[in-house]
Amino acid sequence: MTPSAIQNLYESHSFALFRRCRRLLNDAEEGRDAMQEVFLMVLENPDRFRGWSSASTYLFGVATHLCLNRIRNRAARDERWQARVSEALHARPTELAEGAEARELAAAILRETDEKTAAMAVYHFVDGLTQGEISELVGLSRVTVNQRLQRFRRAALLRAEAI
Repeated sequence: MTPSAIQNLYESHSFALFRRCRRLLNDAEEGRDAMQEVFLMVLENPDRFRGWSSASTYLFGVATHLCLNRIRNRAARDERWQARVSEALHARPTELAEGAEARELAAAILRETDEKTAAMAVYHFVDGLTQGEISELVGLSRVTVNQRLQRFRRAALLRAEAI
């Protein structure tokens, strides 16, 4: 990918990526930093985009992984983001402990999950993507995506019941 192609991608996708990062990080300033970091990563490693998906799909995948890593590395996790993840993970949110316990549960579940499965969970439970869409994003079969999401949901529910 040439620098001019990356410039064109920046001009056409930067706002959408900013919105994605801002939503996941729940912070406009950090979202802007993350969006810029995505394009820096693409500039530094243009060969990582292999053309297996569209450029926008690739950029959104990079942005999602970057934001998930930032969330994992935060010393103090953002409470509103955790509450949304917690609510999205559980079919019976009224059975969950309220407030801080629910946020801590969401943080613990995501910390204990491998990066790819955590990304799939966010795509599915937060963004509402279908298993087919997720399989294209992560490069796994729809069946594998389904199995990982089911395993993730079971682990989350077992963890919630243990509280």
